[in-house]
Amino acid sequence: MIVLGRRYADRLVSADEAVAVIDSGSTVAMSGFSSEPMELVDALVAQADRLEGVRLIPINPLREPAYLRPGMEKHFTEILTLFPGPRLQKAVREGRAGYIPNHLFLYPALYGERYLRPDVALIQVSPPDKYGFCSLGISADRSLIDAAKVVVAEMNHMLPRPFGDIFVHVSRLHCFCEVSRPLLPEGGEPIGEIERTIGAYVAALIPDGGVLQVGRGAIPDAVLEALRDHKDIGIHSGMLSDTMVDLVEWGVITGARKEIDHGKMVSMMAIGTDKIYSFMDQNPLVDMRPISYTHNASVIARLSNFIAINSAVEVDLRGQVNAERIGDYQFAAPGGQPDFVRGASYSPGGKSIIAIPSTTRDGKVSRIVPMFSAGAMVTTTAAEADYVVTEYGAAELRGRSTLQRAKALVGIAHPRFREELEAQIPHIL
Repeated sequence: MIVLGRRYADRLVSADEAVAVIDSGSTVAMSGFSSEPMELVDALVAQADRLEGVRLIPINPLREPAYLRPGMEKHFTEILTLFPGPRLQKAVREGRAGYIPNHLFLYPALYGERYLRPDVALIQVSPPDKYGFCSLGISADRSLIDAAKVVVAEMNHMLPRPFGDIFVHVSRLHCFCEVSRPLLPEGGEPIGEIERTIGAYVAALIPDGGVLQVGRGAIPDAVLEALRDHKDIGIHSGMLSDTMVDLVEWGVITGARKEIDHGKMVSMMAIGTDKIYSFMDQNPLVDMRPISYTHNASVIARLSNFIAINSAVEVDLRGQVNAERIGDYQFAAPGGQPDFVRGASYSPGGKSIIAIPSTTRDGKVSRIVPMFSAGAMVTTTAAEADYVVTEYGAAELRGRSTLQRAKALVGIAHPRFREELEAQIPHIL
């Protein structure tokens, strides 16, 4: 740190000292997923007694939020989130936290607006290099840094340093504390027979040289595993996952046919375990970019054969997709699905694929439905519908009439529900 000298030393403080810059009435936004600056968040909660009227904006924490414990509402009077992950859902349902509908491409604009603009951003970074540049590690989301008046960082010596538009100079940090701890892992879900069948159907729709956007979970992992015999697959996605490492090692992911970012795995963030975090560390194959690039339909339009692979809770017979809510239960945000679905429609040879099991886990409810029930949300509109895949096959919807779509979707529903769905077709025309 000799090159940085006083610029570094003067900003290095304890976690308690770092969050002391937060005053009553402040709006405090924090990075989420495995990028949550846990030491800073814990220090803030420990100082709750001196605060009142503080608004917090968390993003999908991977541990139970201490700021939601009973009594904390006296100090943290408003909790708002753009992504209501599993540990925020109960608070949202009970009115102790609020969800702001959005999709990922809107994040920078939302944080920049007066109502949500943070006074203080709590983020996680790597230690600086000899020129003073810290890496944002596993998330290239610069929204908080660009919008906040004050940036306070947790400098984690175990955070990977990938390449890309992911660096912030230490001079932008008001102060920082140092930690050395592994990132919280997000393990994958087990892949069963249904997921493998869906994965095979999806893989059949992906050409050699296709550029993928894919999430994480059993179905996305099954799709990736089914690509073992494909060639020159590219990645332009919202996230990198553990299974992608396997495809690189198998020689499947090369990005050799990408018209832009040739040979690069482009992503906004990584979610998984040390497998992907170690892989991305100073790996020239990985190019981390902000939301304004990864989720930008005009960028995606420059990629041929862009394949957006997403999931949902249910799809109705018109082709509308609900990936967010069932009745009064808000369990997810749309994430990047609207951005990537639209981008795929602009890509030469592009496809949007919604991949879901035909029923709920217990087999009692069809996930192909005549129409959505009250409270459901439309994540992808019927006008943007393309392919829907279940373990019973693939239904191509783009360019099809409502009647043709309905019949195609009935054909990939679970056989037990097909007669009932067929009878409802006249009511949705």
